[in-house]
Amino acid sequence: MISQNEALTRRGLAFLRSKEALIHNAKVVMEYSGAKRLIAVIKANGYGHGDVWAARTFYQSLGVKDFAVATLDEGERVRRGMPEEDVNVLLLGVQPAELADEMAEQRLSPVAGSFDWLLTAQKALHESKEESILKVHLAVDTGMGRLGAKTKAELASMVDLVRSDAQFELAGVMTHFATADEDNQGYYDQQLADFMTKVDGLDIPKNLWHLANSGSALFHRDELPTETIRVGSVLYGYNPAMPARKCPVELQPVASLVGRVWSVHPLLRGESLSYGATYTAQEDQWVGTVPIGYADGLKRYLVGATVLVNGQKQRILGRITMDQIVISLPGKLPVNTKVTFFGKDGDEEITIEELANFGKTIPHELLTGISDRVPRVDID
Repeated sequence: MISQNEALTRRGLAFLRSKEALIHNAKVVMEYSGAKRLIAVIKANGYGHGDVWAARTFYQSLGVKDFAVATLDEGERVRRGMPEEDVNVLLLGVQPAELADEMAEQRLSPVAGSFDWLLTAQKALHESKEESILKVHLAVDTGMGRLGAKTKAELASMVDLVRSDAQFELAGVMTHFATADEDNQGYYDQQLADFMTKVDGLDIPKNLWHLANSGSALFHRDELPTETIRVGSVLYGYNPAMPARKCPVELQPVASLVGRVWSVHPLLRGESLSYGATYTAQEDQWVGTVPIGYADGLKRYLVGATVLVNGQKQRILGRITMDQIVISLPGKLPVNTKVTFFGKDGDEEITIEELANFGKTIPHELLTGISDRVPRVDID
């Protein structure tokens, strides 16, 4: 594992991450929601933090055995990193049913979104030379509109098919809430009621239900079963409902993004910089070049965003390019001066929520967009 100093010396950038914060967040959200079982969502490379890193931390520190990713490739990578027999890897996104035999052999559990998907998967399993068992989670579409049984009759047919074939195992039933972290209680109530209606009478044990996403675990804990929660964003230390709702628990940011100024130079009054010459100095000033750009995940729409330099607020000047940016400096500073894009520096802090608000986006997009060429560094 590369050190922070090595990363900053070699690359001028480091994505710092804390196992202690990750563990803290899992504990507080489980305690607050009353959960006994956590399905930790680690898709998109653990929301940018590292999928196997997060899974290994949860498994070793808290005994978490259930993890959720989005794609088959993500699932296979996590399975290689987590080969333990008691670890379950759930594939949340739509998967090619023709590869059901591969999923079974890799011990990956897909979400079945329709009766037709199950029929195709069944054919693939029966034609395979192996006789592996495919654990499936049945999706119920209650208003998200992406996948899942649309009617109770279809869900009942899916349950019957899975129970009638020895190469299937019913591992769960789920839905996904579209407004759990928004001020739309009516739509939320409608989705929950629809789920309850569709599963009623199908004799699916409640310990197989997993409904609560991050928004539900934080803001709807008294309205639905939360014995099992399936959460992502809260684990990484930010409020999925920002800025509309205050987070009811104290989360700790897991990550911060820091860099170094690799060039310091004066910008004279009237001089411009970067593509398009969109920034022109109104007075003589000192500026610094930092080796980060949109190829690293610093989105172009973050022009003008605040950064911290020696604990002082400065700004990104001019257009963000693929590999470099220019920032304002409070004066002539030494090369290799630290820059913080989100995180703490002295008494000041820029949260990922604040940066997302500036960019009119959400923390999920910023964190998952930080590319692999930014070194990940453990800080505890």
